[in-house]
Amino acid sequence: MVKRAIFQQSRRGGKNWAAGLSRGDAPKKAKRAPRPRPDPKPVDDIADLPAGPEVLGRVIVPFPPVELSPNWRGHWSKRSPIAKTYRRLCWALALEAKLKVPAYAAGGGKIAVRLDFFPPDRTSRDDDNVPASFKAGRDGIADALKCDDARFQTVNVLHDEPRSCVVVTLITPEGEAA
Repeated sequence: MVKRAIFQQSRRGGKNWAAGLSRGDAPKKAKRAPRPRPDPKPVDDIADLPAGPEVLGRVIVPFPPVELSPNWRGHWSKRSPIAKTYRRLCWALALEAKLKVPAYAAGGGKIAVRLDFFPPDRTSRDDDNVPASFKAGRDGIADALKCDDARFQTVNVLHDEPRSCVVVTLITPEGEAA
């Protein structure tokens, strides 16, 4: 009973002089580390992905880590190295896929990009948070293309099927011939 009163009083910010406890002395709850994302699954059997002559290049990158979500409530110093690592990973995968700036955008025009998001699980996600969490990956792909990501004209598609990846496809823009 006494310990309970001391804890309640210290939680309210008061000081219990009898026990010598203040708010900062209360035991802290240990934070659990987020579960790692599963490895990406193949997307060859998906019929919704663009195919044919309008596809100018494609790369499959892992789904962004939890820490890159705008809703993540951690400290920026924990997020920063994760964003840097994810950006570097997307850069390397885009180089490996030999993505190039399409010929129609060679003079500094817009680059049509389709982003197909396949989440790691069936948890519901906001359609605005998923592209925001991919910002570091988008920057990495722009680095591989040696251009500014402000040139990207994106179409975002959020799929329900869990595959834990993002399919980045450079496409021919509407109204242009291949």
